[in-house]
Amino acid sequence: MVIGDLNKKFGWVWLLIGPLMGLYITSRMTGMGAAYNAVTREVMIAGQNVTLYMGEPGIRVVNRLLHVHSGLLAILNIVYGLCIDNVNLSDKTKRLGSILAVVGAILVTLSFFFLQVNPLRTLAVPFRALGGISLVVAIVIITVGQLRKKVQ
Repeated sequence: MVIGDLNKKFGWVWLLIGPLMGLYITSRMTGMGAAYNAVTREVMIAGQNVTLYMGEPGIRVVNRLLHVHSGLLAILNIVYGLCIDNVNLSDKTKRLGSILAVVGAILVTLSFFFLQVNPLRTLAVPFRALGGISLVVAIVIITVGQLRKKVQ
C-alpha cells in the first residue's frame, strides 16, 4: 500500500461525512428558530424602514466553521496523499506526515463540533491546538520533502 493512499481515502470519506454531519446538525437545530437565524433589526431612517444586519449568533458561526474546515481539510488530505509519495524523504517520515495530516483534520473538525455541545466545550481549544500543530508539522514535512526533491 502506498503511504498517500491513507490520506486520499480519508479525504474522500471526510468529504462525504461533512454534508451528512451538516444534515444531522441542521435537523437538530430547526426547532431553535431565532437562535439559529441571522440577527436583523428594523429601524426607521428618514421616514424609511431599513433592515440592519446585526450579525449571526455564535452557534451558526461555529456550524459554518465546522463545515468549512472539514471540507478544506479533506481536500488538503487528498492533495497531501497525491504528493507525499513523490517527495525525497524516508518512508518513516512520509508515514508520520501522512498520519499527522489525518489526525489534524479530525481534531480541528471535532473542535468546532465540540463548541456546539455544552459538556464538550472545554475540549474544543485543546483539540484545535493539537490539530493545528499536527497539520503544521505535516505541512512542514511535505514542504521539506518538496524542497529536497528540487535541490537534488
